[in-house]
Amino acid sequence: MRVLFVAAPGVGHLLPAVPTAWAAQSAGHEVRVAATGPSLDMATRLGLAAVEVSDGTAAHAYRRLAERGMAARPEAHDLSTAWQRFTRPPEPDGGQDGDGSDKAGVDGDGGGADRDGGGNGKDGVVSEMLDVGRRMTDGILRAIRDWAPDLLVFTSFIGGGQSAADQAGVPAVHIGIGMPYPDLSALLPDPPAPPVLTADVCPPSLRPPGAEPGAPLRFVPCNGGGVVPDRLLARPRRPRICVTWGSVLPELGMDETLATTLAALAGFDAEVVLATGSSAASTGRPLPHGVRQVGWVPLTAVLPDCAAVVHHGGSGSTFTALALGIPQVVLPQAADQPVNAQAVLRRGVGTALEKTRPGVAELRGAVERALGDAEIRRACAEVREEIAAMPGPDAFVRRLAAAVS
Repeated sequence: MRVLFVAAPGVGHLLPAVPTAWAAQSAGHEVRVAATGPSLDMATRLGLAAVEVSDGTAAHAYRRLAERGMAARPEAHDLSTAWQRFTRPPEPDGGQDGDGSDKAGVDGDGGGADRDGGGNGKDGVVSEMLDVGRRMTDGILRAIRDWAPDLLVFTSFIGGGQSAADQAGVPAVHIGIGMPYPDLSALLPDPPAPPVLTADVCPPSLRPPGAEPGAPLRFVPCNGGGVVPDRLLARPRRPRICVTWGSVLPELGMDETLATTLAALAGFDAEVVLATGSSAASTGRPLPHGVRQVGWVPLTAVLPDCAAVVHHGGSGSTFTALALGIPQVVLPQAADQPVNAQAVLRRGVGTALEKTRPGVAELRGAVERALGDAEIRRACAEVREEIAAMPGPDAFVRRLAAAVS
């Protein structure tokens, strides 16, 4: 079987599918990754054969989307309604200009804001997300024509892969990257055929009310490669707290929220590890005493020995912590991050703050609770066991092979 995996330019869209790609290769199937930008680079670093499917405009559009979302983030998110707001259909008045770019721009929370509560850009955000996929579609179609895959596997939020599969008559399978997000391709002028299968990595106890389950697939943390510093190999003598800001936000600048987070953590009797790819110089100030920066290190190499992780609410960070049973402190900024923060709060596996720029005292209180609450630790253990019991990538690959036989 030949399987073509398609992911958005951001590595957070590729990494959740990598364990399944590895499993397919290990089972003797042929695998290619159709990607561009950071995802293309990450795929090759992880030992996967990849093909370029864009001239750079898709990666540029993806970065522009992230920049607008961060620039327009509100002062606070309502975490009690984040899921409902994110999944509410966009308003129909968002337009596009001649080259397919969005006129409305991004407002609100940059990923799910509708027109109440400080946001007027969900329609624009959806349009720009779909535009990223459109800019990859021709390249994906070329890969399908030249390589003739039996199956195309795509991850959330990129309609380009699904549209190309539909145009080429190739069965498509959707792999979720976290929460069971809606199918944005249904909003295209000519919606493609639905996938023959949707892999659902969300454990049942985190599933929002009314969200339909897909085929269960265990979330296997994959955070890329990296050199693990010697000091992280030994078990810490004091509680270790990891701070990570994902793969996109550090490239947009380590803003005041991250600087405040590090200042708040400096007051703890703990070992604070800053796991980001950005340098300390980008904050414009030295790191607080007791904070060690380790660069891009796989979270799977850091979190098992951590007492808590503080992060922005990206799907990769959230679900890696869930799979490893680590209490979380979530500081959502934009995109789907408020949805993940809401899930963390609702399931009781950590704390989350609604303000996008919280103060030092608020941050310290959230971290203290995550470190000391026995109910949070118990919930983390329950979810870890729940994820571990879900069918793994090997079983899912067998299901894929049966679907195309």
